[in-house]
Amino acid sequence: MVAADDEQAWICRARDGDAEAYGVLVERYQQRIFRLVAKWLGPDHAGIEDVTQDVFVRAYTALDTFRGDASFSTWLTRIALNRCRDEHRRAMSRRALQEAFARESVVGLESAAQTLEEPVDTSAETGRMVHLAVASLPDKLRLVVTLKDLEGYSYAEVSRILQCKVGTVKSRHARAREKLRRLLAPYVTGLPQ
Repeated sequence: MVAADDEQAWICRARDGDAEAYGVLVERYQQRIFRLVAKWLGPDHAGIEDVTQDVFVRAYTALDTFRGDASFSTWLTRIALNRCRDEHRRAMSRRALQEAFARESVVGLESAAQTLEEPVDTSAETGRMVHLAVASLPDKLRLVVTLKDLEGYSYAEVSRILQCKVGTVKSRHARAREKLRRLLAPYVTGLPQ
């Protein structure tokens, strides 16, 4: 594991062509980027590992463009999100994807709820319902919820990753949480108001 103080040294060595130094950086962020890609593309997507690997290849080739204005983690996350968006575009047009994804997610949420005779009380079923509800959000809202709530980034970090104002991030986050609350309220007990 790379200490935060040593990260800049590893980056400098990697820029100079030290593959081992870049390997240390990959090892440090590999699981985080994999989780982000899986959450963005969905756990059933066949190319999660390929997309994750491609993120690190793209980062390596663009290492000279890393200025250090943001943390390496933020820069790498931005590359991952751009790569995930590319993957979406390749599969189908953005509009068709959003419609199909939202329709499938809402239908899945409704069918999951219909099979329940009482409110959800198992963590696995709750997790499934939350995943379907998050998947039904528009991209901008889903992205903020994924980064802020699921990946644990601060509002400032999300703002840098998405290259928008902190106020915009907070607004999208509030709208996303309200939509999730409305979607999940009939099925999950104990949701915060």
